[in-house]
Amino acid sequence: MRKAEIVVSLLFMLVGFIVIADSVRLGFMWGRTGPASGFFPFYLGVGVVIASLIVLLKAVNEYRKQGEGKPLMPPGALKPILWVVIPSTAMVAIMELVGLHIAAAMFLGFYMRVVGKIGWTTTLLVSIIAPLSLFITFDKLFLIPLPAGLWGGYLLRF
Repeated sequence: MRKAEIVVSLLFMLVGFIVIADSVRLGFMWGRTGPASGFFPFYLGVGVVIASLIVLLKAVNEYRKQGEGKPLMPPGALKPILWVVIPSTAMVAIMELVGLHIAAAMFLGFYMRVVGKIGWTTTLLVSIIAPLSLFITFDKLFLIPLPAGLWGGYLLRF
């Protein structure tokens, strides 16, 4: 576990340094008209580096005191993670074909019924009403079209 914390903190520190370097390139000082383009990203990058350094020092210190520590993932922990990752990935792939509204209905229906083991009535109501309310709110009222996918535009014309 400690090794994972050390590696992740080093990766975040690298990201923070990249953000800082790009912010310096853009200009991070306060100009005549207010903050320059890199002002806020610069300080966000500094915050990420400082937080990563704190995590790194703590992890290295505990690694020296206690050794390896607990494993990153105990036995059996991968299954619940995959129950989230696989359906979410499938929803993104399906969204490219049929659009956000239909993909969200399919995702909600699958997740509530298979993973949550919720009854059919509640599952059907939520998986129909939630995407329908998104469609009415964004597409019809605010006139902000959400992703329609390759075929979704044809399916949602009314």
